[in-house]
This record gives sequence, structure tokens and C-alpha cells, in this order.
Amino acid sequence: MSSTAVTIFFDVNETLSDLSPVADAFDKIGAGREVASAWFASVLRDGFALTATNGTAHFLDIAQTNARDTLRGRSLTASLDESVDAILAAFSSMPLHDDVAPGIRSLHAAGHRLFTLSNGPTTTAERLFATAELSGLLTGMLSVEGHTPWKPGRTAYLDAVERTNTGGIAYLVAVHPWDIHGATEAGLSTIWVNRAAAAYPEHFHPPTFSVTSIGAIDSQLVQRH
Repeated sequence: MSSTAVTIFFDVNETLSDLSPVADAFDKIGAGREVASAWFASVLRDGFALTATNGTAHFLDIAQTNARDTLRGRSLTASLDESVDAILAAFSSMPLHDDVAPGIRSLHAAGHRLFTLSNGPTTTAERLFATAELSGLLTGMLSVEGHTPWKPGRTAYLDAVERTNTGGIAYLVAVHPWDIHGATEAGLSTIWVNRAAAAYPEHFHPPTFSVTSIGAIDSQLVQRH
């Protein structure tokens, strides 16, 4: 057990959730698996653009609109409406990555405060953890919706710290380097989850430390705290 308990905020989409079913859904309707990553990137792009221009960004609204735009004109196995519905259904039923449950259990057992912090609605995290029977291990589930602009805006992290009454050490855990960069700008420590053995972009602030799975976080914290 770590000598010092810390507060940990987890990004949700891709960091905790496995988007493979979404890729499967794109493939099943005839669009191809590779389109899934482009679609998801477009959702983030448009959310960031709205945030940067003081607009209101609602994750699921953008996801639906961009799924339709991505699929329009393609040779699909179903109608456009049915295909969009299939993509959103797959997105709403994603499972946790295999490494998440054991990692969350070990961090909870070590006494750390665990929160989710997403640009999307809290219902996504609530379903993920309820399905995995892990809801009771989290201190809370947060979304920026109704509170601040999207991450990686600095205020998103500062607001999360304030809402959770965090006075000690706080970490942000994410697979996205842009999220790591934003949290660092806000003064948080950061943990980059690098499941794909990727190179970290030099133009972003580096993480406090990196791991290849959520399950590896606890041992790293023991060494540092």
C-alpha cells in the first residue's frame, strides 16, 4: 500500500473503454474497421473547435452528426439511419479494457481516491463500471458537461479538483497525450497509458510517468509515494 493516498482522475473514452466493438460495427455495415478511428478523431476535433470558440460541445450530439457525415455516400449493408444507429449502439455498449478492472481494484485497495473525468456524459462511465460490478470502488464519476469547456482546457481539470475537494496530490490518467498536456498545464501530475508502445509527441508536456496498463499504476505510485 502506498504511504500516501492520492486522488486519481481517469479519462474514460479509450483510456478505460475498449473501442473495438465500434470498429467491428463499422466493419459490419460495410464501412471498414479503419473508419472508426477517423470518426472518433473527428468527434474530438469538433468538440475542441467548439470549445476554442466558446461554443457548447455535447459529445453524443457530435458523435451522431459525424457518424452520419462519415457514412454518407458509402456503400453500406443497411440504410444510413440504421448504420448510424448501429455505430452509436456499439459506442454505448463498449466494455472496459481487460487491464482496467484489476488496476482499479488494486488502486482502491491501496486507499487512493478514484474518479472518472470525461468530455462525454457521466452515463458512459456509470454503465462501464456497473457492467463490470466496479461502481462501488470509485469515489465519483465526473463530466465536464454543464461545468466547464472540454479537456484539455485548463479549467476542466481545475474544476474537477475543486468539485472533489482535492487538497493533496492529484493525477490524471489518460491514453491521449493532449489530455496529459492539459492536465500538466493545470498543475496535475500525469500518467500516460501507452498500451500500443507508441512514441510520445515531443510538442506536448511529458507525463509524470508512463505505464502499459492500468494495472501497473499502483506499483509505480508505491515507488513514488
